[in-house]
Amino acid sequence: MTHLPPLGDHTQVVPRRRMPPFSPAMSEVQAYWQGLCRGQPVPFRSQVDPSEIASLLDRAFVLERKRSEVARFRIAGSHLCDAMAMDLRGMPMISLFAPSERRRCSDWLDQILAQPAIGEMTLIGQDATVHARMLVLPLRSDMGQIDRMLGCLESTSNASAYPGFYKIGDLATTAIPRPPRAYLTRDTCATATDGFADAGVGYTTQGPRARPSYLRLVKSDV
Repeated sequence: MTHLPPLGDHTQVVPRRRMPPFSPAMSEVQAYWQGLCRGQPVPFRSQVDPSEIASLLDRAFVLERKRSEVARFRIAGSHLCDAMAMDLRGMPMISLFAPSERRRCSDWLDQILAQPAIGEMTLIGQDATVHARMLVLPLRSDMGQIDRMLGCLESTSNASAYPGFYKIGDLATTAIPRPPRAYLTRDTCATATDGFADAGVGYTTQGPRARPSYLRLVKSDV
């Protein structure tokens, strides 16, 4: 397990074993994500079927980070939008947090994608009675790059009554181990090559070169 270093006067990062237990919704989202892996360390974004987590869509979200840009919401559930009193689709993930917290959030997301890792966060609303938990799980694009994330946010019932920026409480990341290649299936190996690069094209040999139709062999006994 790897933890982000504290920045400035921010709350210390705590070990995973001291993080609060998952809520039922967070556990269900993680179980769904693990089911998509099928022997791969990180599943594809295209494998996510919203209908399979229909009861969780109000708390679920999908992030995308293109190249060096900040991560943005591609999908944001109503629970999250209500907590911020705005439609978050297309908005940067860091817009949930006070300006002083945004670098810490960005570093955390970078680590989730780079390791890759499972990320957890505790959040505190502007009103001290508002608390939330966040789970973030990495995903691969169709090109094999780890630049998408599936997430779940659970907050107290009064979150929509006090919309606004959150402060970050604690952070944790748990590195995702790469399964041994010997245990990868043939289909998995085609997409889970080193560096998640595209599978190479196999080398094939050609048979004897066909003789053009306008040529013929003439045998002479002379």
